[in-house]
Amino acid sequence: MKRNLKYAIAIIATFPMLMYTSCTEDKTMEEEVEVEIVTDEKPQNEKFYQIPAPDEMFGFIKKSGLTYNKALINSPQKQTSYTTPLEQTMIFGVYSADLAYTAAYEEFNESIKYFAIIQKMAENIGISGAFNEELMNNIKNNLDKPEQLLENSNDSYFSVVDYLEQNEQGDKLGIIAAAGWLETVYIVANSIDYNKNEAALQRLADQKLTLDNLLMYLDKYNENADVKEMTAMLKELEVVFEPVAEKDANSSGITLKKKGEGKMVLGGGSSLKISKEQFEAIKSKVTELRTKIVK
Repeated sequence: MKRNLKYAIAIIATFPMLMYTSCTEDKTMEEEVEVEIVTDEKPQNEKFYQIPAPDEMFGFIKKSGLTYNKALINSPQKQTSYTTPLEQTMIFGVYSADLAYTAAYEEFNESIKYFAIIQKMAENIGISGAFNEELMNNIKNNLDKPEQLLENSNDSYFSVVDYLEQNEQGDKLGIIAAAGWLETVYIVANSIDYNKNEAALQRLADQKLTLDNLLMYLDKYNENADVKEMTAMLKELEVVFEPVAEKDANSSGITLKKKGEGKMVLGGGSSLKISKEQFEAIKSKVTELRTKIVK
């Protein structure tokens, strides 16, 4: 598998970003773009298309004018209260999302704290090898450069993804990704004013697609008890997202389609719309699930 395919994660993680309008009012974009995916004998690359990363979401909401709210991230002081393997794996995902959030808003001091936390948590869950000397030196050498915070956050996240894939720990990766995604959706949902933040609201609605991808990924490891527990939580949220519907056929967007062996196609499709009642239901459920994780 090509190493640079890890960045394909962002295609699915930021799938809603692809839902843009580039046509006239009376014409829907139908152009398709082929994306060639190089595989080895085992189709492991499929996993990459189903793992979300939080950085693009936070970068987007910052540009949308949503303000930083420290109260929404999990306290560093709570890191020692998570003792079981599942708790520690989930909270690693949560803290990774919190790191991305602080980095996106260039909260320098907070980002430093969360870098230290996820490095320690990586030791607790047996993935300290993901934080190699080169990565850590790069992070340390850029600690005084706030503009590098998000890039450092991305590098650490993708290093973990790469490490878990190479060591065939897809079950652990799925739990980390799911918990991090829940934390991301929690922060976004609790930052949005339904009547004022239309772009961010659209991005939240489009997370229905990311949720579907996460569930497909986790299903590959459904014999694992911890994965089952994580999946059960996402299934609760899936029920709440279900009423979120596609806009009419005249809406422009991008869909990801299969086209032959080893290729994916980006083509025309519909975006999603969300009512105020649906927004409140999603916000309530994701807050409930997030509370179960961080306790």
